[in-house]
Amino acid sequence: MRRINKRDRTKHGSASVFLSLILSALILVECTFVAFVWNLDYALSVNTALKTQIDSILSDYNRQLFEVYGIYAFTKDEIDDECFYKALESNGLESGSTLFVTSRSRFTADDLKKAINSYYWYRGTGISVKSVVEDYSQLILGLDESGVLAKVGEFMESPAAGYLSDIIKGSETAEEWIGKAGDVLNLEDLLEEAADMDSISADYKEAIKDFDIDIDIDIAEWEALLDTMSDLENVMDQLTDMSDPVMTKLSVAHYCSHNFDCCFSPEGDSSITGTEFKAIHGDKKYDSEYIITGIEGLPGAFVVEYFMSRILIVSNILKDYADEKFRNTMEVLGEIISAIILVVSEGAADIDPRLIAAGLTYFCAVVQSLKDLIMIVQGKSVVIFEYEDTEIITFDYRDFLNLFCLLVPEEDLLERSHEILKRDYGKLYKGVTLEADFRGNRYTLEKSYQLYE
Repeated sequence: MRRINKRDRTKHGSASVFLSLILSALILVECTFVAFVWNLDYALSVNTALKTQIDSILSDYNRQLFEVYGIYAFTKDEIDDECFYKALESNGLESGSTLFVTSRSRFTADDLKKAINSYYWYRGTGISVKSVVEDYSQLILGLDESGVLAKVGEFMESPAAGYLSDIIKGSETAEEWIGKAGDVLNLEDLLEEAADMDSISADYKEAIKDFDIDIDIDIAEWEALLDTMSDLENVMDQLTDMSDPVMTKLSVAHYCSHNFDCCFSPEGDSSITGTEFKAIHGDKKYDSEYIITGIEGLPGAFVVEYFMSRILIVSNILKDYADEKFRNTMEVLGEIISAIILVVSEGAADIDPRLIAAGLTYFCAVVQSLKDLIMIVQGKSVVIFEYEDTEIITFDYRDFLNLFCLLVPEEDLLERSHEILKRDYGKLYKGVTLEADFRGNRYTLEKSYQLYE
């Protein structure tokens, strides 16, 4: 019988067990490493899919909104997940994740301000946003130098205002008024001046007939006109430098006055980029007027129209005062009417003829402003200031809107413009946050347009 060496058998068996333990541990490590790499690869694929999906969402911005208003924003309330799952499949992976849209970043009025600054950054060379300010500054300077407004103010506070209103508006002719002066005035020597007085009265009646309203010089809102001048003068003083806040204000004002629909559109009117407003919202809207006044519809347009009439009165005062022939005529008529008033009032109202001349200038400016207002309503431009038959400054309706926007706080302009954009395009978003889950882990990606960062 063969004898078995138990010691040798034990030695070889121990080695096998040892190797088995080592290999099993190695296999476990390798499997764990493979699983980790596989999970990491899937996680990278999920992140890539998230990036593809979010880029797809942001690239689907509203093209018209960008072309007309310079705004990057998307309007989708429901976001599909096709790109996400297609990106996973392109990497040879089956979908084991669920996509969630956890939040969307709303487009705000502050974002609109950033968009406007960017919008004018490359359009500034083609759009003179300071032209209206510079033009109106010349108008204010001219009025200050002439001193005519101060004289008109004194006239409005004197008894002459009522008498002059009766002379211009009444049914009696200039000949009859001169006749009331008795022996003080000789009609035969004043035929030309009488014709001038009748001409002013006829212009008044014609303007009232065309405009279908009645205006009394005694209630011509003189204080409101002075307040308007004061407000504009303060704004012009603030806009004399070229600092960033001032340039932003000018850009916002021009943007709101020229890039939204309005009531009395100038001829060939469209957005800055040439887009017709009916292509945006169909029917005519009074958007620029709402942005300025905060009042919707025709009432807002009437407020703007009333404000515009004040500016036209002031501009016509300056135009007429700069005309030497007109100024001389008013001075002569001032002396005649002063004599008439002295007689009619039985010596109670001895008015300086220069004040009456200023009052006549103001009255003529009121009548002329009505005619100018009709032209603007018809979509035409009017001359704000001319000298020696040369047109120095001309305004159309958009130019007036631009001027009025300068008087409105920037925050109000932006908020109201933002409301109009939401009305025309719906809820606007500038960014989105996406999440996907995989084996209990959450992968998150947030992104918005760089313009607003």
